[in-house]
Amino acid sequence: MRGLHLCQPDSRKSCAACCGIYNYVDNRREALSARFAYRTHLFAMVRDGRLSLEAYRDAVRRREDGKRIYHTIYTCEFVGYLNDEATTVGCMLHPLQNEGRDLRVVSFYGRDICEGHFCPSYEKLTSNEASIVIDTIDDWYLYGAVITDIDYVKSFFRRVQDELGEEVLAERVRANIPARACLLNFFELKTTWPFRDTTRPRFGKYYFVGEEYDIDRIDYAALGTPASPWDPVFLSLASYFRSAKEVDVANSLLNVIKDEFIDAYRRHD
Repeated sequence: MRGLHLCQPDSRKSCAACCGIYNYVDNRREALSARFAYRTHLFAMVRDGRLSLEAYRDAVRRREDGKRIYHTIYTCEFVGYLNDEATTVGCMLHPLQNEGRDLRVVSFYGRDICEGHFCPSYEKLTSNEASIVIDTIDDWYLYGAVITDIDYVKSFFRRVQDELGEEVLAERVRANIPARACLLNFFELKTTWPFRDTTRPRFGKYYFVGEEYDIDRIDYAALGTPASPWDPVFLSLASYFRSAKEVDVANSLLNVIKDEFIDAYRRHD
């Protein structure tokens, strides 16, 4: 699925997940926005010759908290806003940001790796799935969190398509405002989910202890409830349940969104 540009699909959002932006311990929208605003201002001084790249790097490292969730994943200090509206984030070293000059040689991974990298979503998401995410989300923070979570996207569409008996088509969703609103409700659970595990460092289904990581499992038997058909989504949302009642509430939240989407999709002519 290389026909779509997932990193910078349009001027309203972009993804810089491969640059490690969600790997900061404090990866809240507010914290990342503050980082990027400062970096963008500082990098303007590099572009007009008032500051060297080395001085820029030193200033960012002195100012910022570089604590990472997973130490093996690098957090690049050259990520910033790419437009005046602060709607897209990405590499400020890229030649498109510097009148054709490619400055990526100074980055941690270097120009060749950055230029040739395609995240797993390019291979795993279908054109329909990727197009629907692009059409639905106009927010860099949410877009990056969703487009890179293959399990989250595919699990929802799998449940929906099993009930519809047909593939969800991007062109039908694009012209269907109520259906897109339902999808946005689902995608926004990435930032509003009430059962998020805050007891340990998590990347969706992955949890980390130092340099080691493992995949979380929800012990439904211990909670006294059957395994949920939404289990892959629960794991993508870094869920932690304290009771069977909480699992029931979580199932209901997702079922309502699913049913409302199916109803809206079927009503579209």
